[in-house]
Amino acid sequence: MSIKALRTLRAIIQQGSFAAAGEKLGLTQAAVSIQIRQLEEQLGVTLFDRVGRNQVLNHDGRVVLERGEQILDMYDQLGHGLGHEGQFKGELLIGAVFSVQTAALGPVLAGLRDRYPQLKIKVMRGMSIDLAERVESGELDAVLITEPQRKILEQYEWTTLECEPFYVVAHKDLPVQSDAEMIRTYPFVRLDPRAWAGTMIDNELRRRGITPDEMMELDSLQAALMMVEQKLGVTVMALGKRKAEYLRQAFSLVPFGDPVIHRNVGVYQRRGHSRKALVQAVIDEYRSL
Repeated sequence: MSIKALRTLRAIIQQGSFAAAGEKLGLTQAAVSIQIRQLEEQLGVTLFDRVGRNQVLNHDGRVVLERGEQILDMYDQLGHGLGHEGQFKGELLIGAVFSVQTAALGPVLAGLRDRYPQLKIKVMRGMSIDLAERVESGELDAVLITEPQRKILEQYEWTTLECEPFYVVAHKDLPVQSDAEMIRTYPFVRLDPRAWAGTMIDNELRRRGITPDEMMELDSLQAALMMVEQKLGVTVMALGKRKAEYLRQAFSLVPFGDPVIHRNVGVYQRRGHSRKALVQAVIDEYRSL
């Protein structure tokens, strides 16, 4: 049984098909199929059932995948932590929502690179719900996101870094009114309700009986700000202290909610993964700002 075959099995599940796994790994679909067939022969079981034209992981396949993930994690950790600063070398894969990337993340990573110059850092961007799934699949070491709006399973952990209030964001030229009046008066640029922050905004609007004049729905805070900048409407978003101070130079910020609602931003990661000490360094750097 080879590590390569276990990686191939994991890639099939992560990518959704044999063909997509092959593209990810630089293999032909036939080579992927051969590796899985050899793995099945070694284990004496089939790992996939054919459903129509699709190959679906069966019970034995799910068990093998779970055990294979443990083996791959242990294999990948063989070189970690060797030597005094060994665990602070190599590559750190993290994700961050837009509001974090454009505020605290830059100074945090700059401080981290000063301390660990041999460290390579890759940052992925996305919505909180998508980034959380990438942690759960093992694709990312940790993510800086909105606190999950669902129960956190025991194999994962959450660390709060900042509590961010929500604001109605409007063009400087618009007269400042209450949050409800501004949303009722001007076209509303809504955040994608799939985003956890978008869900919190929608819940507060319904609770207070505020029906906005929706102009558009966006999944990007940056795009929403561009619409507001062009005087196309107002939007609502959560802002940390640094980001709020910066945006006040160009926009009017009116606290949103009665009382004002907040979201927690922090770090979501798996328990006991190989880069946890390095993620803790990110947390420490963030809190030192």
